Amino acid sequence: MHTMLVSTAFALLLASGSSNAQTVLKAEPMMMNRGAVVLVDDGTCPKGQLKQISTVLATGVVTAPYGAVTKKCIQAASTKQ
Repeated sequence: MHTMLVSTAFALLLASGSSNAQTVLKAEPMMMNRGAVVLVDDGTCPKGQLKQISTVLATGVVTAPYGAVTKKCIQAASTKQ
């Protein structure tokens, strides 16, 4: 029983900590949680760039209950080296 728990914990550790990749969406999400950051490739940024959308951890704002949204174009990470 103990070895099964150790091997399961080890597998979860490997699966959770080994990836830095972020999913790139094709369209902007309708809602986002506070503090969330997403990348969008909808063609509005120049070639080689992605739109980064993030929400500020604002609270108590009636007009933006999920936080203020900021959008900017950033350089896309290249997978070729």
